[in-house]
Amino acid sequence: MIKAVFALVFLAASARAAVIASGAPEAVAFQRFSVLTPSGPDEPRPEILAKSRRLMYAEHRVQKGEGWIGNLAKDYGSNLSSLQATNNNEFVLMYPGMRMTVFNGDGLLYEVRKASETLDGIVSRYKAGAEERRKFKESIVRANNFPGVALLEPFGFERGDRVLLPGIRIAFDTYRFPFASQAPPRISSRFGSRYHPILKRRRMHDGIDIPKPYGTPVYPTLSGRVIDAGWNEGYGQVVIIKHANGGSARYGHLSKILVRVGDMVQRGKTMIGRVGSTGISTGPHLHFEVRDKNGKAINPTTKIGKR
Repeated sequence: MIKAVFALVFLAASARAAVIASGAPEAVAFQRFSVLTPSGPDEPRPEILAKSRRLMYAEHRVQKGEGWIGNLAKDYGSNLSSLQATNNNEFVLMYPGMRMTVFNGDGLLYEVRKASETLDGIVSRYKAGAEERRKFKESIVRANNFPGVALLEPFGFERGDRVLLPGIRIAFDTYRFPFASQAPPRISSRFGSRYHPILKRRRMHDGIDIPKPYGTPVYPTLSGRVIDAGWNEGYGQVVIIKHANGGSARYGHLSKILVRVGDMVQRGKTMIGRVGSTGISTGPHLHFEVRDKNGKAINPTTKIGKR
């Protein structure tokens, strides 16, 4: 278990698995390693993990100036897709202080959530078919240096153990910024209560305002179906898209709408409109909202790169 930020953990020493004897009334404890590995420094250098032949993980806190997640993954001896899968985050948006699990392997570093989980149970979550499961189980045993008996007997874990699942990737359809560029845009008005510049009173701002040149192409933050496209009071020209997760997103003050109700649109690929200043607006910008399945407004910046 990680005790503090950047605490270094050897997986071989931290995992405490148990082989469950078939037909036995009690589980037989199987201690694979007797050496207790102390925590590493508070901020271990990435090359410590990158150069190690043993599988290790740590918690990384993003520092000011750190950029693309792919470079960070490489520094730790891993790769982009592995860190994305392990953290369930596409990392489109990174900011100082953001925390993530880093490790020096290839695949998904799975965290055991309850003591009743077994190796067979984990395998069945990711693979279907007897032969696929057999091969996947063998690859897990090799990658984690589990004892050979794990292939023959039920093999259980304790809550908090980590298991490397080789080759597992996640196909992300996460929220993105609604523009061609994914560089964090300037936000002129943030989510939350604010003093409205035109109405001259405080009111809830259910989205964020992103200033962009007039006519800038706008794309869906997430794939879905268009449920509204047209004029809507203060929003001006607006497009509303409903997503497969039940939530929705709104794109307001458009100068032009390029989709119709019922259209299926794809994240980052289908142009739905262009930035404008229609409705109650002080200049060309996109009013961007994200709402959950119950219609409650969510701060869009907390969803970028996540599902």
